[in-house]
Amino acid sequence: MSELTQHREFVTSSFMYRFIRGMLIFFFARICRWRLQGLENVPKDGPIIMAFNHASNWDPMILVCASPRKVHFMAKKELFEVPFVSYIVNLAGSYPVDRSKMGRQALKMSIDILNQGKVIGIFPEGTRSKTGEMGEAKAGTVMIAAKAGAPIVPVGLYNSQNVFSGGWFRPVSVCFGSPIYLNSDGGKLTSKDMHELSEQLMTTIAALVQDAKKML
Repeated sequence: MSELTQHREFVTSSFMYRFIRGMLIFFFARICRWRLQGLENVPKDGPIIMAFNHASNWDPMILVCASPRKVHFMAKKELFEVPFVSYIVNLAGSYPVDRSKMGRQALKMSIDILNQGKVIGIFPEGTRSKTGEMGEAKAGTVMIAAKAGAPIVPVGLYNSQNVFSGGWFRPVSVCFGSPIYLNSDGGKLTSKDMHELSEQLMTTIAALVQDAKKML
């Protein structure tokens, strides 16, 4: 592939990303009447992990649109093999993860992206909550933050599971918390340290969810 072709593809994908994101922002702002708070807490440059509660399939789209910086998400590798869907996940900056090798592969790819000064989005619970209640955090978020030397920006989303409910679109709110910097001495954290920090992270996110609830 020539450099000119690569440049054209980059320009096209950048335009399509901005266009689709712009349409979604219009949807969330005008139709769902979202409320945003704490955007000033997001560092303007450098690597960041955005950690948020996950109660709806709308959550990644909401966070991508609400964040002032582009957010990259893990996505199961099977999505990259489906026509059109693969185009969308690539366009969004997602990266494939083999669920059978989730731990090591996800860790490496996430750190590589953070080492480029980019932003990744992670739900510390590891999966979507089917009840809307927050579950126990896995240690992965803290481990990645420690190894990459990246701050964690906790994010609370409220009412995302009801974006479309009762035959109409409902308001959602997003609250960004202050960055959390880990004093991990080069990423050397004990299992106990990671467990305690993960619990503290979930407590912070839970408080932000309550703050987001008050915004509606």
